[in-house]
Amino acid sequence: MLNQSRVDVLVLTAFHELHVLRFFYVCVTCAAYVLIVVFNASLVLVICMRSALHQPVCIFLANLMCNTLIGCTAFYPKLLHDLLSDVQLISPAGCLVQAFFVHVYVSVECTILTVMAYDRYAAVVHPLTYHSLLCPSAVSKLLVVSWTLPLVVYAGLLSASGTLPLCGSHVGRTFCDNRSITHLSCVDIWLMRHFELLLVVAFVFLPLVMIFCFYVRILIISFQLSKSGRANKALSTCIPHLVTYVSFVTSVVFEVVQPALAAKNLPHSFTVIMSMEGFLVPPLLNPLIYGLKLPLIRQHVRQVFHIQPRAKATTPVI
Repeated sequence: MLNQSRVDVLVLTAFHELHVLRFFYVCVTCAAYVLIVVFNASLVLVICMRSALHQPVCIFLANLMCNTLIGCTAFYPKLLHDLLSDVQLISPAGCLVQAFFVHVYVSVECTILTVMAYDRYAAVVHPLTYHSLLCPSAVSKLLVVSWTLPLVVYAGLLSASGTLPLCGSHVGRTFCDNRSITHLSCVDIWLMRHFELLLVVAFVFLPLVMIFCFYVRILIISFQLSKSGRANKALSTCIPHLVTYVSFVTSVVFEVVQPALAAKNLPHSFTVIMSMEGFLVPPLLNPLIYGLKLPLIRQHVRQVFHIQPRAKATTPVI
């Protein structure tokens, strides 16, 4: 991944308007990172400690939380350092490393969410064969593919980007991604740009279509078979998942179409916030939506952390 070019350091230029409220952003960023680490690490700990939670849906959830911790650790410490610095600098090699973890985080997030949607699809649509469809070997294979494919693909892509000669040193973002690096290249990158677009389709839009199809099928089956509220239960499971995924995909889509919106004179703060939304909203919502909303996990969280359930109010007898 080493870059043999004449550029020794890159400058992140998207911070120039953020210094007006520098310490406010530092406080918000620090609080968000602490909450993300506490929420996600706590759920991973509970799932690992409790054998009753060693089920496919919980195992997938634990992997989702681990991916969140890895991605946010590659993003937030550098962001905090830049907010406290007068000049935001990063080496080309460091930029490549951060870009690698950012892309892997996004791709693994999408693949694991797709696997979780398949798990719910199998549980609702094929309840009698669920345990054979999601047997331990099948769960292991799904997780290996979810992690290995993005790691291998983006290791190759970022390695190729690291060989490009750079003729510029200013990155107009608050963090590094592959497009920011290749945009500074002195050579034609037409093929690489189209390959990047293909990866976005494969890792973001294809999973979105699959998740949508899974949940449409779940709702159809639920409405056909249930007259006692099972459909409402399915809706309560589907809607939070779709809301979280749409929120995550919105940030990714904004990154894809941002060059086309350059001439729209969007507020700089809006552009910066939208580019970082994928590192803020889903990492905070996922533990709440997928973890604390599931009764089984909520029960074990209370037991591990000795949290007493809220007592129901009773009407005094006169």
